[in-house]
Amino acid sequence: MKLTPLNIITSAALVLALVMLFSPDQHNPVQKGMNGLLTGLCFLAAIIAFISDLIFRKFIPLLRNLWIVECAFIVFTLVLMVILKITFA
Repeated sequence: MKLTPLNIITSAALVLALVMLFSPDQHNPVQKGMNGLLTGLCFLAAIIAFISDLIFRKFIPLLRNLWIVECAFIVFTLVLMVILKITFA
């Protein structure tokens, strides 16, 4: 099993989702609904990162190039999220 940036992102998203899932319930129902939404989004991010990692591994056999492409993919995704947040905020 190769260690790649998207593997790390997948693991982090799953850990964050499990921590939010098993954290003590908040008394505020609005906060509880948001916590459920964020937990679902973390699980969705983990699934997308896992599938993206499998696709990149299939098409990029060299580990060094795989790291470069996956890091570029992560940076591109983060920049796009910031641009969308600034545009629609």
